[in-house]
Amino acid sequence: MIILGVAVFEEDLLGDHYFFVAVVLTVVATAMSLLVPWLRLPRWAAAVVPVMDICAVGFAQTAGFSSYVLILLPALWMATAYGGYGVAVAVVLGSAAAWGPEILTPIAPTIEDINRQILGPAVLVAAGIYLHLAERRSAAHRNLLGRQSTLIEETLHDARTQQRLLAGILNTIDVGVVAMDAHGRVTHINRAHARVIAGRYKVGDPVDIHAGVDGFRADGVTPLGPDGSPLVRASRGETIDRELTFWEEADGSRRALRVSAAPLLDDEGALTGAVVVYQDLTAETNALAQREDFVSSVSHELRTPLTSVLGYLELATEEPGLPQRARQHLQVVARNADRLQRLIADLLTAAQTKAGEIAMTATPVDLRDVVSEAVHSQAPRAEQHAVTVESRATTPCVVEGDRMRLTQVVDNIVSNAIKYSNPGGTVTVSLDADDEQAHLQVRDTGIGISAADQEHLFERFYRARAVRRGVVPGTGLGLHISRQLVEAHGGRIILSSAIGEGTTVDVYLPRGRR
Repeated sequence: MIILGVAVFEEDLLGDHYFFVAVVLTVVATAMSLLVPWLRLPRWAAAVVPVMDICAVGFAQTAGFSSYVLILLPALWMATAYGGYGVAVAVVLGSAAAWGPEILTPIAPTIEDINRQILGPAVLVAAGIYLHLAERRSAAHRNLLGRQSTLIEETLHDARTQQRLLAGILNTIDVGVVAMDAHGRVTHINRAHARVIAGRYKVGDPVDIHAGVDGFRADGVTPLGPDGSPLVRASRGETIDRELTFWEEADGSRRALRVSAAPLLDDEGALTGAVVVYQDLTAETNALAQREDFVSSVSHELRTPLTSVLGYLELATEEPGLPQRARQHLQVVARNADRLQRLIADLLTAAQTKAGEIAMTATPVDLRDVVSEAVHSQAPRAEQHAVTVESRATTPCVVEGDRMRLTQVVDNIVSNAIKYSNPGGTVTVSLDADDEQAHLQVRDTGIGISAADQEHLFERFYRARAVRRGVVPGTGLGLHISRQLVEAHGGRIILSSAIGEGTTVDVYLPRGRR
């Protein structure tokens, strides 16, 4: 383009040897930029092209062709490609090009020459430094973006690895897991739970679809309803701790599931979702139901022949002329048969309390008489264990209740106090009342119960670890039955104890009819 322009407007320059050198340098530089495989050569090799361009501008300037502004292009190339070194080389060569006419052909400088000689290099310096700094910032930004990109890729890789691990764990365990987002939509259902729900809801569904799953509360009768669904409750941020529910299958059968749920919160405490866990207890509940049926059936079957055995033992011990030794043996048999009868009665009562079938007849009952009878009936056992039983129930205290069941409660509590007292210990039974309730207290100086065991003492068949392998017999039903009977009367029972300091049992019963 320069040659064409010169040929049209300043054809006199075509014969200038300086201009000819400029044209040759330009053509060679252009050809080299197109033909030379620069990627195979050292990085600095490509600097030949902008250097030749700068030199070409200098020779053209010496020939009288005012083209110094073109020097900015190769100079900026040098600054961009080679940093500070490129800026230095471009400034030196550019300054030489600016002073080229005066160096090669000394003439008196004009105002335009001075502008070129002074301002030209100054502009080169400023532009080169600015571009160099801008390139450094750009390079630093690219490096930062590169490191961030690498970090993001590593984080994504770790996240995918953790996601695959979590999915593998969730799909391997036999516990159902459902996760939801902050809007109450299901985000994950593991394989175990997918089998249970059989497509009744899926990922993406709102948790209130079918109220989660149609089901019942722990009593097996009360429907869960929309507000009782574990999924709906969890979506509101509620925590659920091992609650028993029953789900009804299409064939009418029921599945027992123990449910736990926990909300998921962000750093500010805002709800971001929830996780609900279902543990299938159908086999366990069926086994427990079969055990209850078996215990109840066996107890019923044993009670009738045992009653007959006790009757004939009573007749045998009253037989005239019976040798004293035989009478003593029969009395031992009678005591053990009586103990077996009480055990069977406890098993039947426990089964009734489990099924909610306790039959009671409420009549006015004086607890003072019930306590007196219980203390009197337990006197032989207390004497056998060398334990003193003190009764402080001296004031009449009438409540509305079932006398037989209340007697069973007091017998159980006093019997336990004697059983677990050390020889020489004392059991104190006291009774007081106000207008609203009666308060029965049984306190012993026995071996005491650990705090860990106290949490389970009212469970059926539970015995404290300290006595499980001891010589003191027991079934773990006495306190369980006592609590069920007390609560059936509208009362409450509280136990407090400490190892080596004894145990205190407090029973509170309402005085009026419930």
